[in-house]
Amino acid sequence: MQNPANPFRLRVLEIYGTIGKFADAMHWSGRKASYVTTGKQDLTVKEAEECAEALFVDNMEDFMRIFYPLLSIKWTA
Repeated sequence: MQNPANPFRLRVLEIYGTIGKFADAMHWSGRKASYVTTGKQDLTVKEAEECAEALFVDNMEDFMRIFYPLLSIKWTA
């Protein structure tokens, strides 16, 4: 069961509609895209930057909220 509070996955689905379309846009396998968007696989810094560009994330606040939600909550709560 997917975590409805996963902001990265929600953003991917908002922009691309499916994980498969996101995988195609990133030139990844569907499996990698699924693992990354469910938190089973971590992104490298370079991959996070590429994802941010593909997801139209243009400021640090949104970047932190989408890619590092636990850190974002820790420092704003």
